[in-house]
Amino acid sequence: MDKNSFRKVCLNQKIVNRYYYSKTISKSLLKIVKNYKNILLFMPLENEVNIKDLIHRLKFKGKNIFIPFMQDLSFKMVKYHLPLTKKKFNILEPKRANKTLQKIDLAIVPVVGVDSSFKRVGFGKGMYDRFFETLPYKPKIVFLQLKPCFSKQKLTDKYDIRADYYVSFNIRRKNNDDSLVFSSGDIIHSRGIYISKKDRFFKI
Repeated sequence: MDKNSFRKVCLNQKIVNRYYYSKTISKSLLKIVKNYKNILLFMPLENEVNIKDLIHRLKFKGKNIFIPFMQDLSFKMVKYHLPLTKKKFNILEPKRANKTLQKIDLAIVPVVGVDSSFKRVGFGKGMYDRFFETLPYKPKIVFLQLKPCFSKQKLTDKYDIRADYYVSFNIRRKNNDDSLVFSSGDIIHSRGIYISKKDRFFKI
């Protein structure tokens, strides 16, 4: 299977309850983001984790929230503020688009799928890859997905970004954990079975 075929498989996954999945995943994200101040998030599409409530909660907690503003073949990072308007690819963006020079500590990035090298398979536009390539530093990166979609093969390219954590909904609910969180050191198996080096789900 190549990257394009894998992308189609992931996009065709049926999502039963986006609202519940999103609420559950957001709980796990709160544990991850608590030690970070400047955070890059995103405005979700219909097939992505709905983190809009999470963004408002983080702003209330005094976090500095940034989101992408599409620009040419990539995007620039702008401070999150209302109102938002629907722009390219039906993505919500602020009306004012002043690029920030502030350094981010953490980036939360939506994915279509993840391959065996813990790298991102996205929609194929390459915007996130180009953005991170321009950064003179490397923030912690968290991949976010409603329903797990892993490949046991290496499908990505050298320029594709790699995560430090991957968060999705735990369909198998091992040990009554609703959220599924992996670190970059975890082993990923096919057919919906996800096992870490210690033969358990990664705990945060």
